[in-house]
Amino acid sequence: MSSSSSKWVPLEASPDVFNAWSDPLGLPSSLTFQDLFSLDSEFLQFIPHPHRAVLLLFPSRGRLHDEREREEKDGEGIWNGEGVWWIKQTIPNACGSIGLLHALLNLPEKGPDALNPDSQLMKFKSASLPLSALDRAKLLDESDFFTQAHTSASQSGQSSIPDDLDVDTHFITFIEAVNEKGEKRIVELDGGRNGPFDRGHSENFLEDVAKVVQEKYFDRAEGDTSFNMIVLAGQPED
Repeated sequence: MSSSSSKWVPLEASPDVFNAWSDPLGLPSSLTFQDLFSLDSEFLQFIPHPHRAVLLLFPSRGRLHDEREREEKDGEGIWNGEGVWWIKQTIPNACGSIGLLHALLNLPEKGPDALNPDSQLMKFKSASLPLSALDRAKLLDESDFFTQAHTSASQSGQSSIPDDLDVDTHFITFIEAVNEKGEKRIVELDGGRNGPFDRGHSENFLEDVAKVVQEKYFDRAEGDTSFNMIVLAGQPED
């Protein structure tokens, strides 16, 4: 039976859970997932460099849900560029693990923050590169490492496993990428969209992501506070 035939247990929005998911699969030792408690610029200055990705858990309901659908329908945010790895989500409730893939498989190809070429993540990325986003999802669905990583991580959180798996919160990932004009951009990666979504210029990645989250998510949530943010960044100093 395909793993996509039933709903998965959602991942808890926790750095410990994300690190437990990522470490065995090849998370570079230079990086770690950390809580992002505030969008305030003074707080953001204390996040160790480099800042590689931000994962956002948000309530996909009400006006916020409708505005995101409108963006897609109106053709906003079309990404024009190469080198961004994106996959379609076909497994219900796997958005946390899809978000982690979007963060990790878009790390630099070289340097201390690159994935180990022998890691399971890098092997999967290499096999997926020639494929369409939907065929990548099929390949992922057949990959034991993905199911095992998600199952193990979903059981490692401090929250109890919910009886009702019909959730309306959703994970997405923000990364920085260069478009065809050579401009640095904030790119939103969501397996539920039609492709990578361009959120605008990136001069200071973390601060610019904070502005996007405030304007496009918090301000549209009608007071809903069901948000959580986690950043993939450098190791804190001891």
